[in-house]
Amino acid sequence: MKKWLKRLKKDEQGLTLVELLAVVVILAIVAAIAFISIGKVIENSKKDAHISNAMQIVSAAKLYEASGGETDTDGIGTDNLDTLGELVDPWGDGSYSGNVSKDASDNYKVTLEGDKCKISTTESNLRNDDRETICLSGSGN
Repeated sequence: MKKWLKRLKKDEQGLTLVELLAVVVILAIVAAIAFISIGKVIENSKKDAHISNAMQIVSAAKLYEASGGETDTDGIGTDNLDTLGELVDPWGDGSYSGNVSKDASDNYKVTLEGDKCKISTTESNLRNDDRETICLSGSGN
């Protein structure tokens, strides 16, 4: 048993510089891939938040109409919707405002412009289309 332990201890070697360098390179590649993936997730989350803000504006306009207000083809700004709290731009530090209008067919159209995403579409498109087709390039791009 002692011979075996001595031989095992004698054959023991540490990491060479090349092996250590290979491990560091592999970790750097994995970190770079993760960084890119996380960036895409964050960007998509901001687009989803922007679309949710637009849907919230339409809901506020419906509630405004139900309480006796009037939304016509000229539209109403988000500043006039009492049921709507402050909307925060996902890309910027401040709030932003938009506009919601209703056409003759009772379809709501919402316009909302942020730093990197501009939405100008109908309510049905907000619910059915994907974020890439709804969230057009805004003034910040």
